[in-house]
Amino acid sequence: MGVVKLRVAICGGGPGGLAHACALAKYSDISVNIYESAAKFSPFGAGIGIWPRAWNVLCALGLGEDMAKITSVPSTSGTGPFHSSTVLALNTDCPSVPQSILVHSFSFRKSDQSNGFTFGNMYSRGPLLTFHRAQFQEVLLQHLPPSCRIHHSKRLKSYSQGRHGGPIRLSFEDGTHATCDVLVGADGIKSAVRNCLLQEYAEVSRDNGQLTGEQKISPRKEYVSWAGSIAYRALIPVERLMEDCDKGLLVLPTTPTMYIGTDVHMIVYPVSKGKVVNLVLFQFQPESQGIPYHGPWSKEVDESEIFNVARFDSWEPEVKRWLKYVRKPTKWAIHMVVDLPTFISGHAVLIGDAAHSCSPHQGTGAGQAIEDAYFLAELLGDPRTTLNTLTQALKVYDKFRRPWTQETGAKAMANCRYFTLHYDDFDFVHADAATVTQKLHDLTDLMIDEWKWCWTTTVEDSLKLALSQLQDICMPDSEAM
Repeated sequence: MGVVKLRVAICGGGPGGLAHACALAKYSDISVNIYESAAKFSPFGAGIGIWPRAWNVLCALGLGEDMAKITSVPSTSGTGPFHSSTVLALNTDCPSVPQSILVHSFSFRKSDQSNGFTFGNMYSRGPLLTFHRAQFQEVLLQHLPPSCRIHHSKRLKSYSQGRHGGPIRLSFEDGTHATCDVLVGADGIKSAVRNCLLQEYAEVSRDNGQLTGEQKISPRKEYVSWAGSIAYRALIPVERLMEDCDKGLLVLPTTPTMYIGTDVHMIVYPVSKGKVVNLVLFQFQPESQGIPYHGPWSKEVDESEIFNVARFDSWEPEVKRWLKYVRKPTKWAIHMVVDLPTFISGHAVLIGDAAHSCSPHQGTGAGQAIEDAYFLAELLGDPRTTLNTLTQALKVYDKFRRPWTQETGAKAMANCRYFTLHYDDFDFVHADAATVTQKLHDLTDLMIDEWKWCWTTTVEDSLKLALSQLQDICMPDSEAM
């Protein structure tokens, strides 16, 4: 490595943090250190989904070919894990999503009755690709440049930086310290970087006489809110399902299937190239949304607990067959980050769940973290970004990514309500069948309309505008004269 213009420290080795390191790899004048709180990367994890918008980012980072090898869309073409005629084209070095091809990406069933039925199907321009989180993380690790250093067992306690620039000093729980020019908080929903950043933001707002900033955020404010939703997650090896599959009692999903009922819904989809089924059962308590959640946010529970979620004896048989295969699910209390007034303070910046953790009901959490990682890397790597212009570059990131991710987070939370039949104040339990069916069709149209940004838009559109604004802000004196 030659002359280094920026020293970047990434707190957190999840998808967002690792993707950011991968995105910075092409910039030889940026050094990268990753500080991960865990002693080692875990081989465990649930499923994650990547829509075409985020898939295009992975391809731009050179990750597409290796990611294609671990996804769960079955192949019938013999060219890889994708069906080239209907899903993804493999005629380039990186699988790309043909924008003219509609793919069946979701099925919606009304399931809280004995005679369940499919009321809607969603078709997208390119598929929802599903992955096992640990395998996804492993591909990211394989693509880190040799110059990137990973430090394990490094849980951030706090950081400090001068009001007028200078290095950032990181303090870790083990008593050690490090310095950097840019601190990237990719440390998840319980982010230590976020807590320090927002406290710093409040203090600066107060000192500058910006009372609105202090009113929006204070050191005592809660930045995380319970969504009122509980999820039970389980991974089921396909070989355990074969007896019912051979009898025609279950059909292995090739695309996600959503089983919907009042206050409860369940999703099943394949991961690990179809060798495992990811099952998640959600219980939504709208009256509990925003109140404090008492108890651990995640823990393993006995499978008998899931049968207390609803009276499944009145649900369609298919749901009950899926549930009988669940063993030792992980119970998650779904929390979200409230809409923050900033993602930046000085030379510290938030990405991914640390900035905008949302409900999982559009399958976009990992994708938005990857977009953040790429967007920020392109701004940091731009030749106009130097230590002198770094603050301006981070302001451009905040201007574009914060409103976008907060808007998409609101759409994900809306899906949580729709999937549990909280729609238009309609009584799905007591209304006649014809009216229920019409309402479900209306609901499907609404969900698709709110979801289509995942395949009809690209991050490149906003990135071009951001880089143009960066150019205007950081125009060299010689050009400005």
